[in-house]
Amino acid sequence: MTQAERLSRREMLRAKIAEHEAALAALRAEEAKLLEDCEHSYGDGRHAGAGAQVKICAICGRLLRARDDKLWG
Repeated sequence: MTQAERLSRREMLRAKIAEHEAALAALRAEEAKLLEDCEHSYGDGRHAGAGAQVKICAICGRLLRARDDKLWG
């Protein structure tokens, strides 16, 4: 394989990589849009909070407010 062939193959591969990265970005945006209205519960009704002092949703990964959080100083 000559250097010119390597360089042309590299350009083809970079073009494919760019296409796949664009598709991946679109899928991630679709996932984020889907999880915007997460109810923080599984399909069977169980709460999806995980953690001890700091609770996060096991589905969407957002921070959940604990019941005993103070609303003011």
